[in-house]
Amino acid sequence: MSIEKIGRYSEIKNRICAYAAENKAVRAVIAIGSSTREDVPADEYSDLDLFIVTEETEKWFSGEIPALFGKVSISFIEPTLGGGRERRSIYDDDKDVDMIILTPEQFDRALEEGVAGWVMNRGYKLLYDPDRYAERILRYVRPEASHNAMSADEFANAVNDFFFHNIWARKKLLRGELWAAKMCVDAYLKKLLLVIAEEYRITMTPGADVWHDGRFFDSWAGEEVLAEMKNCFAHYDREDCEKALSATHRLFSRLARAVAEKRGYTYPADAEACAAAFLKK
Repeated sequence: MSIEKIGRYSEIKNRICAYAAENKAVRAVIAIGSSTREDVPADEYSDLDLFIVTEETEKWFSGEIPALFGKVSISFIEPTLGGGRERRSIYDDDKDVDMIILTPEQFDRALEEGVAGWVMNRGYKLLYDPDRYAERILRYVRPEASHNAMSADEFANAVNDFFFHNIWARKKLLRGELWAAKMCVDAYLKKLLLVIAEEYRITMTPGADVWHDGRFFDSWAGEEVLAEMKNCFAHYDREDCEKALSATHRLFSRLARAVAEKRGYTYPADAEACAAAFLKK
C-alpha cells in the first residue's frame, strides 16, 4: 500500500488505500493524470484521477464506498473509456476526484485493447497492487505521448463533414433557429476545427505534442492559429454567429489546405467552394 505524505489529495488517497487493504474485492488502485505527470505536473487546480479495479463495482457507483473517504459535496456518474463508467465527485469545497471503476476483467480488456494506455501513457502510479498489475501494465503501456496522423480518407471525410455543416449552420441562422446554429458553430464545428488544428501542428512541427480534447491548446496550437481563434466564437446573437461561422470557415480552410499540400492528400476544393458561396449569400 502506498502512503501519500504530501499534497492536497493525500488524505483522500490514504483513506482509499486503507480501505482497499481491508477489502479483498479491491484488486488495484492506480493514479493517472496530472498527479503522475512530469511534463505538465499537477498544480493547485488539478484533480485526482484514479482507476479503481474491484470485484464490487456497484457499491462504488451507488456512492456508498466513495462517501467513506471524506465529505462529498457533489457527485455524479458519466460514461468513460472502454464503455465503462466513472464516478466524479467534489470532496469538501473543491477537491475533484474522478474514479474510473472497472472489474478486473474490464481493466484487463482495457489494457489489451489499448484503451487504458491512452490515459496511462503520460504517467501512472500504482497506489495499491496486491495482484501485481505493475508487471501486466508494462506489457501494454508506454511512457510516451503519440498522435497518429489521419489517413487520406479520414482527412477527406472530416473536411467534407466540416463544409457540409457550414451550410447546415447557416440555414439554421437564416431560419431563425439561433440555438441550433450556435451549437453547431461553437461546438460541432469547433470539434472538427480542433481535429484539423492537431493535424496541422503535427504536420508542420513533427513530434509536436497536441495532447487530447484540446488540452493545453494555447501552448501547442501556434500564434498564427491563436490569433484567428479570437474571432471564431460567437455571442448569442445572429450577426455575431454569422461572423464566427465565417471566421471558423476561413481558419479551417487554411489549415486543411496546408495539411493536404504537405502530405500530398487530395483537397476537397469543390466542397470548400460550395460552402464559401453559401456563406456569402
